[in-house]
Amino acid sequence: MSSGPVARLLNVAALLRHLRAHRAGRSVHDPADDLELALYGAIFGNDFLHYGYFRQPPADAESISFADLKRAMDDYATLLVERVRQGERVLDVGCGMGGLLARLDAVGARPVGVTPNAAHAAHIRARWPHIALIESAFESIDAAAIAPKFDAIVNAESFQYIDLDAGMRNVRALLAPGGRWIVIDYFRLRPDAKNRSGHLLADFEAALARHGLAVAERVDVTENVLPTLAYGKLLATKFALPLARFASEKFFLRRPLAAYLFQPAVRGKLDAIKLDTLDPDVFRRDKRYLLFTLRPG
Repeated sequence: MSSGPVARLLNVAALLRHLRAHRAGRSVHDPADDLELALYGAIFGNDFLHYGYFRQPPADAESISFADLKRAMDDYATLLVERVRQGERVLDVGCGMGGLLARLDAVGARPVGVTPNAAHAAHIRARWPHIALIESAFESIDAAAIAPKFDAIVNAESFQYIDLDAGMRNVRALLAPGGRWIVIDYFRLRPDAKNRSGHLLADFEAALARHGLAVAERVDVTENVLPTLAYGKLLATKFALPLARFASEKFFLRRPLAAYLFQPAVRGKLDAIKLDTLDPDVFRRDKRYLLFTLRPG
């Protein structure tokens, strides 16, 4: 997809990746990112920044409603909450706007969030002042200074931004005896994937072996999350791109000098936009979206 501002706005998947990278401390703070977070919070009203999980994947994107997408985002969180027990101390790594923290708190767990982003931390403290937070990149946490340790550590679409070895060392150091690590994320199947985001699955599995982390559960949820991309592609194709073309043509209609100077370039940019990153078939070819439960061996 083109890197221009219109393309960046239309590319919902890339925008979410950017926001997750930002919350994981991989970018310099930009106040505009917080405006984007506020916009997504206002639209979805659930403080989540991740794919939706469709328990019964729809036959086509046109049958998905906005309410279906919101429900699917909540069901994604439910997948993780179901794997946590009441009273357990749970570390949510890359907690974003705190949606999963709130769900964990509601079922009687004792969640602690990790975020390097001061704006996100302020948002969470304002909404849930009783939930503990660690303002730090995960790799920078001094595990020796944290007590008690955690019964579960959760990475929901956040471990892809963390160095494999540094991250897994801290996972082991922060888990209590008998604890488990729950990871849900997408992984590349090959180095030449169309979209390079996500760890290579082979590299992730090799790192698990190096750090003595055994797979207790592995669930492929690829088909359950792909409707999120299909819906985003539908919105871009049917609404956003036509609206952008209409708006640009209308803008230039009464501005002949601007039209002479810029209209060909704008048209070219719009015509060059590709939606491969929103194509479920491309994702299915190149990646897998997996849920792991892992335990120290």
